[in-house]
Amino acid sequence: MASRLAILWVVVVALLAGCHPQGAPVELPPPRASNQGGVGAGDLIDIRVANSEELTGEYQVQEDGTIRFPWIGLVAVQGRSQGEISQEIEQQLSNGWLRDPQVQVVILARENREFTVLGQVNEPGSYPYKDGLKLLQALSIAGGMNPLAQAKKVQLTRETDNGRETFVIDVSAIIGGREDPRLAPGDVVFVPERLL
Repeated sequence: MASRLAILWVVVVALLAGCHPQGAPVELPPPRASNQGGVGAGDLIDIRVANSEELTGEYQVQEDGTIRFPWIGLVAVQGRSQGEISQEIEQQLSNGWLRDPQVQVVILARENREFTVLGQVNEPGSYPYKDGLKLLQALSIAGGMNPLAQAKKVQLTRETDNGRETFVIDVSAIIGGREDPRLAPGDVVFVPERLL
């Protein structure tokens, strides 16, 4: 029994190594640019060009974050909003191709946009991410925390421009009124077990 407790303690210490302290409300850095909102690799987008059937169609974003658009060639779309992509294509088409082009971009399907909840929750797993998702909503989607959960030391791991970072968040303080942090695609939430 003592050796099992010692192993558990080593695992807990290893998990907490490099974590940010839990005290004040956690200011989460933005996710790595490729994980932020906007269009991502694998997404399917519909591009409509007014009065131009040959340019209108569905385009899948490649792994490098680009699409191949007729007449223009490669267009970088990853991390950009639908409006930004529309403006980019309009600008390129107005350079000798079309007079006053009108372009509309709609995201039809998203890929690689999940968040994961592990540990002491009733339904651990990966779930589809929706814009504006907050930590308490994510825990609820995973069936809520079970009776063994340590609500004061929930860990949120995020890929940032500085690499992978882990933050310790006091969920009981959020329930008590502290600001509920927003999640990002790719975030991993781990609810540790209470030490008895």
